[in-house]
Amino acid sequence: MKILLAGATGFVGRHLANALEAAGHEVHAAVRHPSRAHRVSPTLCAKAADFTLATRAADWLPLAGGMDVVINAVGILRESRRQPFELIHHRAPAALFDAAAQAGVRRIVQISALGADHPAGTPYQRSKSAADQHLLSLGIPAAIVRPSVIFGKGSASAQLFRTMAHLPLIPLPGDGLQQLQPIHVHDLADAVVELLESETMATGPLDFVGPEALSLREFYAKLRHALGIRRPARFLPIPMPLIETAARLGSYLPGVALDTDTLAMLNQGSVGDSSVVAQLLRRPPRPVEHFVGSRGER
Repeated sequence: MKILLAGATGFVGRHLANALEAAGHEVHAAVRHPSRAHRVSPTLCAKAADFTLATRAADWLPLAGGMDVVINAVGILRESRRQPFELIHHRAPAALFDAAAQAGVRRIVQISALGADHPAGTPYQRSKSAADQHLLSLGIPAAIVRPSVIFGKGSASAQLFRTMAHLPLIPLPGDGLQQLQPIHVHDLADAVVELLESETMATGPLDFVGPEALSLREFYAKLRHALGIRRPARFLPIPMPLIETAARLGSYLPGVALDTDTLAMLNQGSVGDSSVVAQLLRRPPRPVEHFVGSRGER
């Protein structure tokens, strides 16, 4: 299949590109800097596309024409004046989806997030949800992939988790019972390939999660084991008022992992039904114990 992949040089996008090419598909990368696409794969066909500018279907039609599939893997965790959530997560993707519909694209996959339909969602979640709903209104076979925390090589959040897991005393927000169900990026990418290659593609919102829901405390303990650290994890609970103050300060500091939105999403939890991924992979998704080492990183 000929596949237009928006965001092919991002963390999720480059793993998708590699998995799709390995499966024999022709991947056309819609990226801001085409010259960087060769870092993902020398065989990628790179096409220039800027989500801050391409907000009309006409902007995307030259790229979507002749494609069998469109995948949107563009996403940001922190917005800025130049890159607000509403533009990057909603208006530009909606224009891409409209162009795909006009061009006769047969299938669309939107990489969204668990909690995007949360009634009291954050601006991040609401912008994702707006694009999801727009896509579903078009009447094209469309899958809304909603992952929990995605772990894998090259992920800034995964590196942060690894660093924290190595600490002799791991700080936790409150009691550390916030729920998450992390999925490895290789499982996510392989499941998307299977989704596209299925005779009848599953449509609508799909949970892409790991095999079990874990508290943040449990996740760190399992990750330490995967990293080969034999000493039992020890934790330092930080009172939530202090965490909330740090998050408010972090909202004003670029590059800081914790802000009010990420804290709100952490407290909401990020868990779902792992059966969709298990059916696509024809095996259970890998557990945290297999997230690192030869089984998790390549």
